[in-house]
Amino acid sequence: MLLTIGMFIAAFAVIWLMLVFLLLIHESGHLIPMQKMGIKPDKLIIGGVKLFSFRKSGIIHEVGLIPLWAYVVSTDYEKASSRQRAIIAAGGPLISALTGILFFGVYYLFPNWQTLVAAQGSILLAVTNIIPLPPLDGWTIAEHFLKQRGIHIDDRNRKVLLGIGISTIVLITLVL
Repeated sequence: MLLTIGMFIAAFAVIWLMLVFLLLIHESGHLIPMQKMGIKPDKLIIGGVKLFSFRKSGIIHEVGLIPLWAYVVSTDYEKASSRQRAIIAAGGPLISALTGILFFGVYYLFPNWQTLVAAQGSILLAVTNIIPLPPLDGWTIAEHFLKQRGIHIDDRNRKVLLGIGISTIVLITLVL
C-alpha cells in the first residue's frame, strides 16, 4: 500500500513537472517578442492554486498546483497595437511547435516515454492554442486580421465568443 502511494506521488510529480516545463516554454514564446517590442511583462502565471513565486529578471513568476493554463500579465500589453499583440500571441504556439518537433527528433534518436510525452504535449499545446476563440492565442491573431479587414467585434459578441472558447477548452480537457 505504501509503495503504491509512493508510486502515485512520483508519477504525479513527473507529470506536474512536465506540464509546468511545457507551459513555461510556451509562455517564453510570448515573453521574448513582448520584451523585444519594449512591452514590459509584469507577471508570468503557470497554473492555479499558487504554490510558490519568485522574481527573475524583474518578472514575478507564480507556479500553481494545477498547471493546466498559463498566461503573462502586462499593463503595457493592452496599449500595444493589434499587430504587436498578434505577434506576441503567435510566439507561444510557434515555440511550442518547434519544441515538439525537437522532442520528436530526440525521441527518434533516444526513445523513451518522457520524451514522447513532451513532444506530444508540446504539439498539443501549439495546436489547441491556435484555435481562434478567446482566450486562446489564435483569437488574438484572428482578431488582428479581422481588424485589418475592417471587422470589429463588439463587447457582447466578444463575451459570447469567450463563452464558446472556454467551453471548447473544457470539452478538450475532458476528452483528453
